Amino acid sequence: MLDVLSNNLANVNTTGFKSDRAVFSLKSPEGAQGLDPDSAEARLAAAWNSLDGEATSFEQGSLMNSGSATHVALQGEGFFQVQGEGGEVLLTRDGSFGVDVESYLSTGAGQRVLDDGGKAIKIQPGELLIEESGAVRVDGAKVGQIGVVDVEDRSLLSKAGGNVWTIADGQEVIESESAVVRQYHLEGSNVEPVRALTELIAISRYYEAFQKSLETSTELDQQLNTTVGRIDR
Repeated sequence: MLDVLSNNLANVNTTGFKSDRAVFSLKSPEGAQGLDPDSAEARLAAAWNSLDGEATSFEQGSLMNSGSATHVALQGEGFFQVQGEGGEVLLTRDGSFGVDVESYLSTGAGQRVLDDGGKAIKIQPGELLIEESGAVRVDGAKVGQIGVVDVEDRSLLSKAGGNVWTIADGQEVIESESAVVRQYHLEGSNVEPVRALTELIAISRYYEAFQKSLETSTELDQQLNTTVGRIDR
C-alpha cells in the first residue's frame, strides 16, 4: 500500500494518469489446513491478509487548457491508440501529442497516434483542427480520424510504464461510444492529492506501530530466554 500510494502521489501532475489501489483478501495459508476451527491458530489463519494485486481507477480527470493545437483530451470513457516500438497497439489517456520529424502525430515518447483503422496519422503544414469526433483537418481538409477505443474488461489492461496500457492476449478493442475529443486541452491525473497524502501518513503510522510491536516482542522473548536460563542454572 505504501508503494502504491507513493506512486500515485508521484504522478499527481502526470497527464492522463489513473490512480491505483492495492487489493487485499483474506486467505488461510496452506499450513492452516486441518486445524481445529475453534483454536486460536485457526482464528488467526482465517484473518490472514493476502495481496491480490492492484486495481486501477479510471475516473475522469479534470480538463485543462494547454493552448497547443496538437494537444487533445478525452472527456468520457475510452483511450487513444498508439503504436509501440514492436508495432503493438498500446492504449493511453495522455493526449499531449506533437508532430515528429516525419510529420506524424505522436506522443512525447515517439509513439505514433493511430487512426480508427490502425494507421499512423500524418499532419501536413497548415491550420490544424481536431473535431470532437476525433476528425483531424488541416486547412479544412480531413487528413485522419483519431481512433478512440475502449475494452469490455478494463481490469485485464496492464500498465506498461510511460503512461500506456497493454492489451491482454485475446482481448478485443471496441469503439468508444461516449468519449468526446477536446482540442487544446489535456486531462489531468485523477489522483486526489490530499486524500492520498492522508492515507500515506496513516499507513506509515500503522507500519511504524507494527514494526515497534515486533521489536517489543523480540525484546520480551530475549528477556524470557535469559530468565529461563538463570532458573535452569
